[in-house]
Amino acid sequence: MRYLITAALPYANGPLHIGHLAGAYLPADIYARYLRLCGHEVLFICGSDEHGVAITLRAWQENTSPQAIIDHYHPLLEASLREMGISVDFYGRTSDPLHHRLAQRFFLRLLEQGWLEKRTVEQFWDAQAGVFLPDRYIVGTCPHCGYTEAYGDQCEKCGALLTPTDLLNPRSRLTQSLPQKRPSTQYYLRLDALQPQLEAYIQERQWKPNVEPVIQNWLRAGLASRPITRDLNWGIPVPLPEMAGKVLYVWFEAPLGYLSITQKWAEAQGDPKAWELFWKDPSTAIVHFIGKDNIVFHTLIFPAVLIAAAEGYTLPTAVPAHEFLTLEGQKISTSRRWTIDVDAYLRHAPHRIDELRFVLTALMPQTRDRDFTWEEYATRINNELLATLSNLIHRVLTLLWRLGPEHAAVTFMPLLEARVEAARTVGRRLEAYDFSGALEALLALAQKANKHLTEAAPWHQKEAEARLTLAGFIDLLAALGTLLEPFMPVRIAPTLRRYLNLSLFPWSELERPELLIRQLRLSGPPQPLVPKLTATELAQLRAQLLPAAPSEPTAKAPSTKPQESLQKLSMEDFRKVQLKVVTIQAAEPIAGTDRLLRLLIQAEDGLHTVVSGIAQHYKPEELIGKQAVWVANLAPRALRGVVSEGMLLFAETPQGQLVRISPDIPVPPGSPVK
Repeated sequence: MRYLITAALPYANGPLHIGHLAGAYLPADIYARYLRLCGHEVLFICGSDEHGVAITLRAWQENTSPQAIIDHYHPLLEASLREMGISVDFYGRTSDPLHHRLAQRFFLRLLEQGWLEKRTVEQFWDAQAGVFLPDRYIVGTCPHCGYTEAYGDQCEKCGALLTPTDLLNPRSRLTQSLPQKRPSTQYYLRLDALQPQLEAYIQERQWKPNVEPVIQNWLRAGLASRPITRDLNWGIPVPLPEMAGKVLYVWFEAPLGYLSITQKWAEAQGDPKAWELFWKDPSTAIVHFIGKDNIVFHTLIFPAVLIAAAEGYTLPTAVPAHEFLTLEGQKISTSRRWTIDVDAYLRHAPHRIDELRFVLTALMPQTRDRDFTWEEYATRINNELLATLSNLIHRVLTLLWRLGPEHAAVTFMPLLEARVEAARTVGRRLEAYDFSGALEALLALAQKANKHLTEAAPWHQKEAEARLTLAGFIDLLAALGTLLEPFMPVRIAPTLRRYLNLSLFPWSELERPELLIRQLRLSGPPQPLVPKLTATELAQLRAQLLPAAPSEPTAKAPSTKPQESLQKLSMEDFRKVQLKVVTIQAAEPIAGTDRLLRLLIQAEDGLHTVVSGIAQHYKPEELIGKQAVWVANLAPRALRGVVSEGMLLFAETPQGQLVRISPDIPVPPGSPVK
């Protein structure tokens, strides 16, 4: 089968951080490497996103030009990915003239097909600077949480999505002046008219559980036309004379970068038509790896553009979006200097690239936000990668080397069966985009092998018996040289294969209950694949990569770890909290959010509205008629324009699933909880 794998195009306005790796580039690489081992034809592309406000804002902050910014960060981004072992086949950029021509051609094609409409709208204007203000050039007070430094597109404190006109007390970031509203002409993509075709496409695909609710919420709310042009002096010019001084909106042209970069790859291969196999052959699977903030663009808007073009483009097969990775309980933020930059990590820990890949795979935010801490980094390396996997390999290799460089392999059925089952499990989980689960299957295999090795204790056996015992582990070592490749391909997997004098095996051979090799010749005395991470090294890394606390606190990410200490509450204070059982009478998603549901609950005094962040855990129809526990006397709070009266209580499982709390038997609405 043929696959086109893409990873989100990183903005060329700063270095990559570990959240980017865990959310898009590492899963894309693991998946691409696995598919290649399965014998599939794979093209893995990526590239720098070099237009839009993120670029101009960085240029403004550094008093330089957008071109200087992208020319600095584009090679840095590619180098960081390649040094991390991300096996991109071709890395392009959206400032390439080919991309400009493609994006402009799509604009004209959609205009010709009747999918664009011209509108005159009001936009913020900075009279002192003499320019229209893009959303990120405007700050003000968030209407939801009161944060006074919210951007015009999103509040970084509470996460609410905004438009510039939502802000209270807006001001220009350029001059700090109060912006004015002025009319401006823009072109809009008629997403509302394309909704029937999008719904048909969505129904044909299988979506991850954290992706489908986002899509369905947008579709249920009804798609609206969206602007695809804007007033900005950096970007791809709108190809119409009357639109001079305006550019294509980055969210419209950037996803087209997947197509233009594939075309650029085809040109580099000397076959300019080769891109059509990946974009116009329905037998090709297109898989986009992205973060959750880009779900709508890749599942609805980009497919809408391809559909509207009516030129036979293949639509995305899957969009395995990931949630966010936080850092020490805080949101990663480059502006607040609360981040671990990949290029800095590569400079200070070039010998621990695979270790970082291992930890980020274990902590991958597949369906919920996860938290990276230096403590867990050390624990995962020392207690799992080193103690479970590396020590197993090193012990067996060392014992084999002491007995001589050449050995005959024998069948040891418990390990052979465990290897076959592990290979099949890893494959199934990777094909389901469960990367953490696949890694867990590998660790489980190592744990079984460690148990067999400890029970056999070849170090206490006579030479002939020890040689026979260890011969039963040779097949496992040979398999691990390939099983580890998708996860740790920079040093650990290649080093193991070098010790064994082996190449990669096709994945199908790992799934067959037959010995992979009959004869083994070791290349030399082995060294531990993973050196222990000492407290000194850990402290040094943290000081080099995360030198200070964030400049201002944000809400901590949920944690499944027990709290070391709890603030004690007096009985008098506890009695102030009014808990009541209520019945949910109605439930519906709130437009523009993938997380919130509007619930209508019945209490003893009538109906109340509660906004609850459970849309990724419950479908609205599953809640109607069910009872729940309500905190009745919380002060009302506006969320996404809806006033929420109190909150409902849910328990959280270790996997992050929210579970409704309710009485064992039905009770009258409004019954107190005591």
